[in-house]
Order: sequence, then structure tokens, then C-alpha cells
Amino acid sequence: MSEKKRSISEQEVKKPDMTRRQLLTTIGIAGIAAASGSLFGGGVGKAFANEANPESLAGSPDNLVIKDLLDLGLCVTLTIAELRAWTKAPLNGLYYIRDAGKEGPFVYDPSDTTAADNTGTVLVSAAGARFKRIIDKDGVNIKWFGAAGDGITDDTQSIQDTIDAVAAMGGGTVFIPKGTYIVSPSGKKRIALRSNVNIVGAGHEAVVKVKDDAGDYWTIFGGFWGEEKVENVRISNFRIDQNPLKNTTCSIDPKKDNVQDYDWRQFSISLFNFENIAIDNMRFDPTCGVNTITINNTACKNVFISDCYFNFVMAKGDPDYDNSAVYMNNRSHTITNCRFYAAPGNKAIGAMETHTGQSVISNNISDGYVTGIHLQASEVSDAYCDMTIVGNTFSNANQAIQLWPRHEHPIKNVTITGNTISINNKTYNRAMQYGIGSFAGEFLPDTGAFENITVTGNTIQFQEELTKRQTLVEIYAFGIGFIRAADLRNVIISDNVIKNPPLTGIRVGNRKKIGVVSNVQITNNVIINPGHYPADAELLRTGILVMSTADGVDISGNYITDTFDALKGLYSIRLSDEDGSFSNACVRNNFITAKQGGFWLDLSKAVQTDEMEQAFRFAPAFPPASGSYEAGAILYITGADATDGPVGYKVTSAGTAGTLVGVKATGSGSAITVTNSAQLRVGQWIVLASGNQTRRIMHIAGDVVRLNESLSASVNGTSVAFAAPVFKPFGNIGKLPAIGNTNGLNVKKLEQELNLVKQALRDYGMIHG
Repeated sequence: MSEKKRSISEQEVKKPDMTRRQLLTTIGIAGIAAASGSLFGGGVGKAFANEANPESLAGSPDNLVIKDLLDLGLCVTLTIAELRAWTKAPLNGLYYIRDAGKEGPFVYDPSDTTAADNTGTVLVSAAGARFKRIIDKDGVNIKWFGAAGDGITDDTQSIQDTIDAVAAMGGGTVFIPKGTYIVSPSGKKRIALRSNVNIVGAGHEAVVKVKDDAGDYWTIFGGFWGEEKVENVRISNFRIDQNPLKNTTCSIDPKKDNVQDYDWRQFSISLFNFENIAIDNMRFDPTCGVNTITINNTACKNVFISDCYFNFVMAKGDPDYDNSAVYMNNRSHTITNCRFYAAPGNKAIGAMETHTGQSVISNNISDGYVTGIHLQASEVSDAYCDMTIVGNTFSNANQAIQLWPRHEHPIKNVTITGNTISINNKTYNRAMQYGIGSFAGEFLPDTGAFENITVTGNTIQFQEELTKRQTLVEIYAFGIGFIRAADLRNVIISDNVIKNPPLTGIRVGNRKKIGVVSNVQITNNVIINPGHYPADAELLRTGILVMSTADGVDISGNYITDTFDALKGLYSIRLSDEDGSFSNACVRNNFITAKQGGFWLDLSKAVQTDEMEQAFRFAPAFPPASGSYEAGAILYITGADATDGPVGYKVTSAGTAGTLVGVKATGSGSAITVTNSAQLRVGQWIVLASGNQTRRIMHIAGDVVRLNESLSASVNGTSVAFAAPVFKPFGNIGKLPAIGNTNGLNVKKLEQELNLVKQALRDYGMIHG
């Protein structure tokens, strides 16, 4: 038995063995290969992947089959060196290589006289015989080509050789078993990908790791601009470790671009001419480059990234270098079910970028990245840009979802729905902060419009920020906003929850009134504590703010509230003539509350409002006991006892009905401090006894009251009363008395009758004087 299982020699090959020879001749190469594949269930290589000595085979059916072949003399075992040393023609048969890490079955192929020996899948004897490895379903193992996986040996070339060998076979799978495989990218030296060649690992214990002090490099896997297309490639199920803490000789520094030196970017995977690329179940941990994955060419398409994990650790170099884990600039791509993490202090900027469009970004989680997803139009065409951002969670962010046109090309056809966002605005201490909206620079050279955008069902929460800081640019802080100096059209912002936006809850338009805002619907949003930050620009302390030239704006059904004991916000909704011009704009049926005082509603006269509430007021009796009344409004008396007297009253001078008790004020300018603010509400008219100064209340915070205009003279402990409205009655309840037949009356009698008619018309407000 041992004779049949020991290494074969040239002398043994010469021994006559008719039974075996006849059997081998009958079966032939294809037969042995097919029989092996079927007997082993397609798993020959797998059956021996971890066996250095086939004599130890036992247990599984696959192992028993190969043992039987050995026992029958149909399979011989030998080393690569022994096989290469043969100088005579071999037998047709199955040859098992037992070299550690390269184990597996080969068959002799007498039809091939040209294939080169590559150690892994083709072995050539001294006699020129070609032996071909039988490859199982796992693919071509990089260890067959010399990869050590010991965490010490440089395996870069072995991995490249494996990829090239599979490409030469017409495609297939490169398999990375468990182990740590050191690679040494440098400058433009990298592992090139090939079409139709997948790279699949044995899980996250299969690690490709950049060597210590590798220095600057372009990428680990991939290529450069101008190279041949790579298509139909899957990269899956292993870990890439960029080893940033032990690469002390690198320097990621954008200033190097000034000298056209791009080799410092440290990508993990990069492609610039591609189609049909899938990257799944990968672990990039740690990752450090300008991009972990960059797939960049607007003429290319079909990229799918899913179920990957990214852990960003900052590399040596510029302390503020820009970075994004996934950068996609191509047509038709998806990023789904990925996890992005960065510990505090690592300055992770972007989790994902989607450019050009036809993209879906769904069910991802980022934690500790400034931006969760950056959406940008194509720089070459506006034919695309259909983007869907759905069901993502962005925690510890600062600008969670941002949109950006490119040059003159619009960002259009975008749906952002069902995302959960937390903004750590105080922690980041950056110049801008927002949940969803246009990249906050207002006046950038890109002039493309924002068009056909739906923002619905998102939840955004900010940190409360009650202390002023110098780093914040107030105009760039909002919950949801589109503030670029460009056209904004066909936009729905609906059913979102925005809690604690330090400044504006929802904002559209810009302060220089550049571009037209048209066909915008802001409905059914819940905005809690907008404008609580002590901003210098008070117009930004607003629940909903519309600026620029606006044509077609519907603001309705929103709930805006301030939950602080002392009101912090200022405006509930502002569409002011100071900020823009408005046509076909409507503000209706919004519910606005506050623990104290209430918000200020600042609307242009061109804005359509709740007309019944604005123009018609109702009271059970006259004079009304409370309420503020605008000049021109109509007050109807509705009480059951209203059986006689005027039908109603027209307000000829605005004021507030009721009585203030024990309120005194001290102050100057547009702010006073009162002794008791509990009786006061925003919008009320008050008169200060000192100087008989009438003002309207715009804001109440504790005992500090803001007025609609500065006082003409300061006050000190002066009494405060409501400034009463002035009413003019019209109409009488009941019937006009009958006037008899005037036939035959003289002029004096006719004059008396005419005076009665005139008085009746006066009573009904139909004539005056």
C-alpha cells in the first residue's frame, strides 16, 4: 500500500502496470477530470485545501474518494519540484501536489505544448509536459502562486500573478484564504484588476494589509485614468487594512496637486474605466485615504456596493484633508446596507458621494462623519441625476445630506425620504450646519438649478445651542434648506420632524434674492424650538423662512412650537418684503404654540393668509374682553343677547382689548423689561404711560419684551396698558320702520321722510356724514 502512495519517480513510471495503464487510457484526461469533479462534488481543491499529506485523509466522502484513487494507483502524490524535474513523458492520470499551501490535484494535458509554468494553475515538467490544476468552486487560491499570508512576507506580486492567471483562463475567481497578506503599494505600483476576474475572500480573517511605512501611494487595487476597461468584477468578503498608524512615511496633502503629484491619495479600490462592478461584504478597517473606494467616470455605469464596513482613521499629512469613504461618479449605481464609522477626532468628512446619477442610496448607517451623503449633478451633462436617498441613518453628523449642482447642470429628480439624522453641531463647531439641503455656500460659481426635489418623512435633531460662538456662519445653519443663488423649482418639503434647529427650521431662497423660487410646497412639518440660538441675524431665528423672488409657495399644516420656559425663537413664519417679493404665495392652517408669549408671524401683504381669521373676528358682546385687532378687520357680535344695536364693528385703529394689571416697564430702544410678562402675548399693542408711547410686542423672553420699533424716550418703571382698538359700528339688528305713502306730501314732509332714509343708511354703515 505504501508503494502506491509514495512519490512517483521516473523508474516507477516505466514499470508495466497494464491494469492501471489500460484503465487510465480508457478514462483519459477529460474523464479523470470529470470523474474527479463529480466524485468530489466540484470540491477537489477544497477537499485538500488544508491537507499537506494525503495519507492523512479520512472521514469525509470527498477525502475517501481521493484516498481510494491513491490506493488504486490512479492518483500519485509529489512535490512541485519533483514534477518539474521529470524528463520523460508522464502517464495520463491524476497528480496530487502536496507542497504546503499549494496542495491540490493536477491532470496532464497532452494537447498543450505552449502554456507557461505559473506555479499556481500550470506546472511544466523538464520534458515539456503541461499539468493543469483542477479548480474547485472556491476559485484560484493566491497561496498557489506563493502568497504566504503570514503578516510578514510581501504578497503583492503573488496576488497580482493570481489575478493575471485567472484572466488568462478567460475569467473566474481569485480566492483569498484566511491569513494576513502584506502588500506594498508605492507611487503608481498597485494590484491591477482584470475583466471577468472576481476576488473573493474567506471572510474578514482574510486580511490584505499595507506594509509598515509604505509611504505615499495611489491605490491598493485598481488603476488609473486612460487604462483599458475593467468589467464584470466582484470584490467580496475580505478585509483591507491600510495600516495608517504605522505608515509614518506618507503624507496625504492636497497641496501636492499643484505639482500634478497624485500618488498620495491612498485609495483602497479605484477604477476609472469600468462597467458592472460589485463590491460587497468587505471590511475596510482601518481606512484612511482621500477615498476608500473611488469609481469615477461619467461615461461608465453599473456599480453596486453593499454590506461593507468602513472605519476611518486619519493618516499622516494635512490635518484637514478632504476625504470620502465611497466616491461614485457614474451612471446607475447603488450603495446599500453599509456601515461607516469614525471615532471622535479622526475628522471623517464624507461617508458617501453620488455624482451624475441614476443612483439609490439606501439603508446605510454613518456615525461620526461630517456628511452622510453628498449628491452632485454631472459635470458634463444634465441628462441624468435621478437619485433616491431612502432609509439611511446619519448619526453624529454636521451636514448630513447635501445637494450640489455642477456648473450649469441642475441637480434634479431627487427623492430624500425616511432618513434619520442627528446633528452634533456644538461638538463639530464648524462654520455651517444643517440636516438636509443645498451645500451651504450661497454664491458659488455653479449656476445649475435645483429641480423636482422631494424631501419627506425625515427626522432631524440638533444639539441645543444656547451660547453664541464665533465659528458659526449664521446664514449657513438650518434644518432643511435650499439657499443657493440659483433657481429652485418644483420642491416638496413635507412630513418632516426637525427638533432644535439653532436657527431656521426650513429655509428657501437667499439673501441677495438671486434666482426664482417657484412651485414649492412646505406642508405638515413639525418644527420644535427653531431659532433658539442667540443670532445676530434675527431674521434667521425663524421656523419657516422664504426669501428671493417667490412665485407659487404653499405653507400649510405645519406645527411650530417653542418648549422653553422663556421663548427663544423669534418668527414662526417669515415671508417679508424685506427679504423678497411674493406672488401666488399662501400661508394657511399652521398651528403655532409657545410656552410663553408666542412667535411673530411676519408676512408680506402679497401673501394669501387665513382670510377669515385675518379679516373677520367674533365676540359674544361689545366691547370685546380680549384679543388684538388689525385695522380694517370686521368684528361680529354673536352673543345670544345681541338683539339690538349694531350688527358689527369695523376696526379703524389697531389695538388690543382688555386690561393689564400691575405691569410696569423699564428700558430704552426696542427692548423693555417688564414686572410681569404673564399677561402679555406676541402681537399685542401696548401703551407706555411715560410719553404715551404705543408699540407692538414682537417677542417675549422671560421679562424682556421686544417692540416693533424703538421708543422715542426711555422709560423707568412706567405703567403699561393695552392700547385699545378703535371700532366703528355698522348695521342695526331688527327691521327698518315702515315709511308711509308719500303721495300728496308737501316739500317739507318729503324732506323729513328723506332724512329718515338717510339716517337708516347711516345706521347700516352704507353712508357716512
